[in-house]
Amino acid sequence: MIAQRMRHSSHVEVVDDNGALVRHTPEFIRDLFDEELERLLRESEKSSDGQREATLREARRISEEMIRREEFNPA
Repeated sequence: MIAQRMRHSSHVEVVDDNGALVRHTPEFIRDLFDEELERLLRESEKSSDGQREATLREARRISEEMIRREEFNPA
């Protein structure tokens, strides 16, 4: 959904709960990925699995990069 919003942001307006326009800029996308990663890391703190944290960080990096480079085609 993030890739679709970024790709089509100039044609489709997305508004937040307050009705304010949300621009899916690269910076906004970065912040979304950061927030989600932090949430996942907080949830997995109980397991203390260092490999899980590294995997989540790498998945976050790859996902954002694919969307920025438009390698992921949401059509």
